[in-house]
Amino acid sequence: MFGHEDGQDEIAVDISLASDLHAVEASVASYVKDPSAAARNQLLVALEALDERINQSDAYESSVAGSGALGFSSKGSVVGETSAASIAEEIPEAEWQAQTILIRAAKQEVTTPSPDHLAALSAAHQALAAARSSSPSTPEGTP
Repeated sequence: MFGHEDGQDEIAVDISLASDLHAVEASVASYVKDPSAAARNQLLVALEALDERINQSDAYESSVAGSGALGFSSKGSVVGETSAASIAEEIPEAEWQAQTILIRAAKQEVTTPSPDHLAALSAAHQALAAARSSSPSTPEGTP
């Protein structure tokens, strides 16, 4: 985490992971507007891609490549990194937390769809939008 001028902490996130997160967010937005089987399937595909990226990152984190054993000290400094050459995007901590809640709500709705889970997903989607609108460092047009 890094300090920001306005006192907010930021988290370095691998740009590929950030892209997968944005794909899930877009699928959630579509699903919340129209919770159809097609939209649910699109959300499921996006969540599976995100899980695969996380699995790749976990495999890299647990490998010897790029670790302190070989003289590297920056391994683990970027969330979702899959190599020592990860490109990072800074995300405000509040936004990262809102994304995490959104992903959990999306997984719950896809696994066991219900009116309560859909309401929780919709609330998480709105909370992420609110976190972004209160963050001065998020570029306009970012999903």
